Amino acid sequence: MPLAEVQGMLAFELQPRLDPPQPDPPEDDDGLLAEPIPIVPARGHLTGWIPQFAQKIAEVVGGDRPASQLVRWTTKEVVADLRYRAALTARSGAYEPGTGRQQPVRPRVYRWHLHVVTDTIVEATATIKYGHGYRAMALRFEQSGESWICTVLNFGPYT
Repeated sequence: MPLAEVQGMLAFELQPRLDPPQPDPPEDDDGLLAEPIPIVPARGHLTGWIPQFAQKIAEVVGGDRPASQLVRWTTKEVVADLRYRAALTARSGAYEPGTGRQQPVRPRVYRWHLHVVTDTIVEATATIKYGHGYRAMALRFEQSGESWICTVLNFGPYT
């Protein structure tokens, strides 16, 4: 029995589209587009965003994520410190920092706390769990326009 030409493959139409793309219709019934989600949340959303940010910092220091992914949310000094810490960790493990290596024990945010200092300054602490040990992290965020920027980052000793 002869085999069909597309057996074992997905049949794709590979002809070029000659018509210009059309915009998608609006999602709302009233014809208005939904409000965009801010990259750095307003203070009401900081409670959900801070543990995610602390997790990303732990992944940068551990070598799973490049520090350049946090440039938008940090000052130059904080990014420089993260790159330095990632390089030290990489040197001790003989790998290239930020290359997405898989750590034998992945860091996880164990608990965290938020303290509102003023309307434009928020401080947070996070406990990062590394296997059987823990490490403390202190963060300070300052409002810049509608965004929040991490201006200070300190780590406690590994216990």
